[in-house]
Amino acid sequence: MTTSPRLRVLLVAIAIVLYACLLQGVRPLYSPDEGRYTDVALMMLEDGDWLHPMLHPEVPHWSKPPLTYWSIAASVATFGHSEFAARLPGAFAFAATILLLGRLGRRFVPDQPWLPALVYATFAFPPAASNLVTTDSLLALWETLCVVAFVELWWATDARAARRARLLLGLALALAFLTKGPPGLLAFAACVGFAAWSEGTRGVRRAFGWDALLVFLVVGGGWYAIVAWQEPGVMRYFLVEEVVNRVASDRMHRNAEWYGAFKVYLPTLLLGTLPWLPLLLRAGWRSRSDLVARLRADEASRLLACWLLLPLAVFMLARSRLPLYVLPLFAPLALVVARELAPWTPRSRVVVLLGAWCVAMVALRALPARLDVDADDRALAQAIDRELSPRPAEVAFVVDAPRFGLRFYLGSENARLDLPDEPPQAQAQDLPSELLEREGCRLLLVRPARRVELERALAAYGVTWRRIADVRGYAALAELGDDCAWRADARAMLPP
Repeated sequence: MTTSPRLRVLLVAIAIVLYACLLQGVRPLYSPDEGRYTDVALMMLEDGDWLHPMLHPEVPHWSKPPLTYWSIAASVATFGHSEFAARLPGAFAFAATILLLGRLGRRFVPDQPWLPALVYATFAFPPAASNLVTTDSLLALWETLCVVAFVELWWATDARAARRARLLLGLALALAFLTKGPPGLLAFAACVGFAAWSEGTRGVRRAFGWDALLVFLVVGGGWYAIVAWQEPGVMRYFLVEEVVNRVASDRMHRNAEWYGAFKVYLPTLLLGTLPWLPLLLRAGWRSRSDLVARLRADEASRLLACWLLLPLAVFMLARSRLPLYVLPLFAPLALVVARELAPWTPRSRVVVLLGAWCVAMVALRALPARLDVDADDRALAQAIDRELSPRPAEVAFVVDAPRFGLRFYLGSENARLDLPDEPPQAQAQDLPSELLEREGCRLLLVRPARRVELERALAAYGVTWRRIADVRGYAALAELGDDCAWRADARAMLPP
């Protein structure tokens, strides 16, 4: 019995989606990133405001455009309140990127177009990154889609195909821009560099189109225009804090040393390309002598070189550096490995080993759930839940970064409170609003070294409170009110 090509493609796509989604909900959310992204998405669902990302009813969060938050919120609304739903957008993005690599394989590895998809799916880094609630898997998808559209445009055989490719290119750029702002345009910048290298100004003109620009401005720029009109200071924040300071300063404290790029990106690229690293190194070694001639003769090699090296140069020069920044580069790396590997006849032993590797990649998603990790927001929420009933309306972290994942597990708002240099006089009119204007039960968490300082400040403010048992490295103090009832052991509740 033979299987139709469409059915085979469908079965392969289902297998890829299952591979991407299995065990995504086992691990708890970790602070800071996963808790923060999920918190903003839940705020959108709660207050119905999908235009203004908020960490707290009084704290906007403009560090990223909204597409990642929208995708998480839509997933939670559709599939339920679970870690699996929070991670599903990243898992779907990983699966879709694999499928797009199969599309690119038609141009770069025409005899075995499925090979780049196989390589990308079995790289160590992309499946691991898909298990994190961040922008990066979505960004990798849109940047890969951008290159797919550019390839279709560059090698289009008629005007109709070229127009479809331009519209797709504009849409891909818009979605990338809505995911991470200007960094989402790096893949297109590489495509423009390739076009200029290949055909000069004529090539650059081929890469642009008014129809693509219109799609980009409407889809990608609409949200920016609305929030810039409503919040005049937002665009300056985007440009200065999120672009200039990340590129030219060390204000983000993210490996800004001169050697930081090597410390972060070299291990990521080497370990992340396992188990195909030997082939990647062999490709580099074999091309050392005839690289220039090869780039001149082969357009596909030129495009791969631009796609890989231009964004990497930007990441190396920028002074904010994290491993996930280079995730979009694993798509061109998969194509490099596939071109080196082809033609490839899979042997049964190799197929078994790759299958075992994929099983291990999936199983690793569940491993952290068995580990005691300080950043585990679920464990902190469970510790709080054992001590307090009803759950706190707000959890305030005193002189410490908030754990925003607590909203996901407790439904509590999260905030940071700073201690004053000198406590004021205990006059009601002098008390700060964040200590007085609070309904419901609030829990204050502070590191043990600053507990006494907090207790003195609360006494000066005239706030009624009680200590309860410490929770996962925090000293816990609860403000008392008529709606607060404690189920902690009486011996653990020391009077102030």
